Amino acid sequence: MTLEIEEIKRAMNIVNKQITGRLLSKNKMKVKLGLDAIQEMWALHEDGNIIICGPMNEEINPKYPKWIVFESDSNQFRIIAEANPYAPEMAFFLIEVWKGMKTDPDTTLEQHVEQSLSLIEQRWKLNGEPLNRKTQRGLIGELEAIRHVHPIKGLEAVDAWDHTSHAKHDLSGVGWAVEAKSRSPDSNMVSISSLDQLKWSDTVKLVLSVTSVKSDKDGLLFPDYVDSRHEELKSIDPDAASVLLIKLQSCGYNEATRHRFKSRWVVPELEDTVFFKINQDSPTNWWSWQVEPSRPKEIKVHQYKLDLSTGTFNEEPLQNLLD
Repeated sequence: MTLEIEEIKRAMNIVNKQITGRLLSKNKMKVKLGLDAIQEMWALHEDGNIIICGPMNEEINPKYPKWIVFESDSNQFRIIAEANPYAPEMAFFLIEVWKGMKTDPDTTLEQHVEQSLSLIEQRWKLNGEPLNRKTQRGLIGELEAIRHVHPIKGLEAVDAWDHTSHAKHDLSGVGWAVEAKSRSPDSNMVSISSLDQLKWSDTVKLVLSVTSVKSDKDGLLFPDYVDSRHEELKSIDPDAASVLLIKLQSCGYNEATRHRFKSRWVVPELEDTVFFKINQDSPTNWWSWQVEPSRPKEIKVHQYKLDLSTGTFNEEPLQNLLD
């Protein structure tokens, strides 16, 4: 069984709201998890710790990072971690168990718990940064796009962001979409991940957002860059800032891992992000045209480089493109 992206996103939102919105609101709070596949599990907030409990009908011996305490008795398991800074990691764990139960219901809950704990243990054993440089650069491009779209669309700009990187476009709203790319300041090329990513549709206003992102030894670490953008948004729209932070925590950025980031970036100015209209005549729509001879079915093309320097693409104000 394969899970739909929207189903995963809904589950992530439910778990994050239950953990950050309800569970951590006061001490001794107990929450029954609101996802059908893991409805036998519950979470408790006690003395600064998050405790996740569930039934145990078979013995398991999971591996887990040193900041987790795993306890079990004859009929129950308990997974304990400090709420600050590990709440996002516990939410990630719950989503992994839920995904396992949904896609492989014949495997027991206990085995899915064991596998999910082992996955977290593997994540924490990795050397290097929690997010590689390419991913950091890409996220900066996406966050800068949100920064520009928010004055036009408000909270919808953040709600529309697909932080999972699985949807066709980075930001998808009702009747509009923005595909966000980043490039080095001296490059006119951007990488397009799939043939459909910049495919024109008469039902969607599609915009290509391109941000020049530069690394520099005197720049900000990725967590500090995120902090600056989060605080900027929080000062004008606290609700949108809260949603943004939850989504960022779900894709690998959180307080527990921030000390492991090493790459430094120059914070983009507003003028470092430019926008291009994708219409029926855009070269990116070539994949939709009837071309003779047609591409043989044996030839698979998954991504391509787009040259923005040929004169075909002209920068336009984002407001004009989304109105």
